[in-house]
Amino acid sequence: MLNLITEDEFQCFGNFTPYPIRNEPEESTSNSMTGIFISSFITFIAYNVIVTLTNTKNVRKNIEKHRKKIVKRLSKPSASCTPNIRRFQPIESPSTFSIKKLQEIAEKDQDADIESALDYCPGGYMPVTIGQTIGPDNRYQIVRKLGWGHFSTVWLCEDISEGQTYYAIKIVKSANSFKTVALDEIKLLRCVKDQEPTAAGYDKIVLYHDYFIASSLYGEHLCLTFELMGPSLLHLIVQSNYQGLEKEGVKNIIKQILLALTYLHENCKIIHTDIKPENILISVKEPYIRNMVAHVNRFNELGVQMPKSYVNAAGWNEPEFFEQSCDEASTSNVIYSQRVDPRRTSCPNKVFVNDFSKPIKVKQDQRPVSPLFVDPGIQVKIADLGNSCWEDHHFAEVIQTLQYRALEVIIESDYSFAADIWSVACLAFELSTGDFLFNPQASEHLSCAEDHLGLIWELLNGIPPYIAHSGRRSSEYFTSAGTLKRISPENMKIWKVEDVLVDKYQWKRVDAILLADFIESLIEPDQDLRATASSALNKKWLNSIDSH
Repeated sequence: MLNLITEDEFQCFGNFTPYPIRNEPEESTSNSMTGIFISSFITFIAYNVIVTLTNTKNVRKNIEKHRKKIVKRLSKPSASCTPNIRRFQPIESPSTFSIKKLQEIAEKDQDADIESALDYCPGGYMPVTIGQTIGPDNRYQIVRKLGWGHFSTVWLCEDISEGQTYYAIKIVKSANSFKTVALDEIKLLRCVKDQEPTAAGYDKIVLYHDYFIASSLYGEHLCLTFELMGPSLLHLIVQSNYQGLEKEGVKNIIKQILLALTYLHENCKIIHTDIKPENILISVKEPYIRNMVAHVNRFNELGVQMPKSYVNAAGWNEPEFFEQSCDEASTSNVIYSQRVDPRRTSCPNKVFVNDFSKPIKVKQDQRPVSPLFVDPGIQVKIADLGNSCWEDHHFAEVIQTLQYRALEVIIESDYSFAADIWSVACLAFELSTGDFLFNPQASEHLSCAEDHLGLIWELLNGIPPYIAHSGRRSSEYFTSAGTLKRISPENMKIWKVEDVLVDKYQWKRVDAILLADFIESLIEPDQDLRATASSALNKKWLNSIDSH
């Protein structure tokens, strides 16, 4: 079904490239957004939807007669490629929202995943209020909360001194242990920012600007300012209803991630340690940001209580006790995924994504018939160096979110840049299929690590004994012969990546071979033989044209 949107609404998607499929012979006009001379509207595919870009009201009436034939021409079914055309809801201007509409927005936000109000205490989060000013000369005004983590909350702020310039500000808990971690992060961020700005991949990492210290009744908080980004790749995975993204879009995203890692690894000597969909953010344009700000302004104008996820948790629900001290011992550098997969839980109808804590409902019976279309113009950047480390100075022995954890990390062998490359392989598979490459589960008979090693063994048809015995925990998991202690060979099924793609996901063999070759080169058990970020960019899969 075709949908009409304005130029501003289209720009909210970010740096996507429009692909015209029909030009109507109406009055002509120049369009600054696309940089081309077009008629008064163009129908094209953007993201995964067919939309019509229009700048005249009259065209909205005229387009109705063209809807069916355009959809028919684009949607001609075929056995090999059934189009995934989903309805796009045009963006309604927040300035027109009624009190009832705002109340509905706030009500839908009631189940938002927010930080604990009990962590607003000495050593904990800074109590921030919307409209508050912080920073040198009070230059930053708080607009709304964007998200939160164990170490910090993140806020959308306007730089009043520059006027309508917006940043994401990460405000760290005030306990000394959190300050120490944040200071380590600042050193890494400064290196990334200053090392070689003209190098390839520099612009594929979220830009750090500066830091300052803010005081509250709970202590002094380090505040880090970053460029403002949009939602994460997890948002796209959820939008696809866990069916994966269109192949060319996946390749484009993975190329950008590998460019970013090439810069981190080769220019900065930094290991990211936490590559996953939540830490890859989509670039957005000004209208997207203006729309977020307009939402908050409308709530203020009409005096409607802000949605739960916009404000600090203590301001929403006052805890009974504030005098307790926050736990400083919980400073692990490992972040475990809080992601919810509706197919793997008993609560299947709500998924929280890293899109400003906004819940997205997923209905299991609505399965797209093809992967989600992602425009080749999409721009992404690696975010969150909060768990990163130097090549020669590690901050933790166990790194990475579980599903993206490298073999050497599981057995506690020495790790380096290759650990990030393993995570990229997991990400490439997940973006392509909507499923984890490895999703280990603890059971009555196996630990999570043992199950993880079993899954790796099945996918790679074994692990070389010299690799199996190379870790500090190898003796817990492997026999002297290099076989798994707790999983017998007869209980394992060798199922290589190529066959998984063909058998489970009905990929064409020619496409499966190329992606399998790419993934297997990135999860090579021997780190010295594993592809690097720069060499992976030359792999055939990334530079191939998919079959149809």
